[in-house]
Amino acid sequence: MIDKNKLFKLFVDGEEINDEQTKSEIKNFMEGPYAKIGMFVKLIQNHHVFHLKLSKFLKREQPDYNVESTKEASEYTVYSRAWSYIKQIDIDRNDDIEAIISFDESLLYNTLKGAVKYFEALEDYKKCAHLFKIQELIKKS
Repeated sequence: MIDKNKLFKLFVDGEEINDEQTKSEIKNFMEGPYAKIGMFVKLIQNHHVFHLKLSKFLKREQPDYNVESTKEASEYTVYSRAWSYIKQIDIDRNDDIEAIISFDESLLYNTLKGAVKYFEALEDYKKCAHLFKIQELIKKS
């Protein structure tokens, strides 16, 4: 597994990567558990930031459209996409456990907590159970 701390050292001065081995390392990293957890967290975090900015904009501009249904649609899209990453995490695999433990504990835990709340409202308890197992692993570490 590629060292996550070395990943961005692969990109120097915006130069294009020509080395096939480096491309393979990047691909392997992106297919690994740390990147999948990161994508899950970033999608949900960016979604919340987007809605805060959108809310400020809408208060100022006051356009004629339903803000709540727009928020519901975007939440569905974001949480569904975030789920596509986190569902691949298996708490029985050592690499996945290492990725969970090495991730920012409070950030991941709080993001998982929000996702559980979202899927709980949809009564999608299978997803909640998977997310909850990851939360429990974080609590134990």
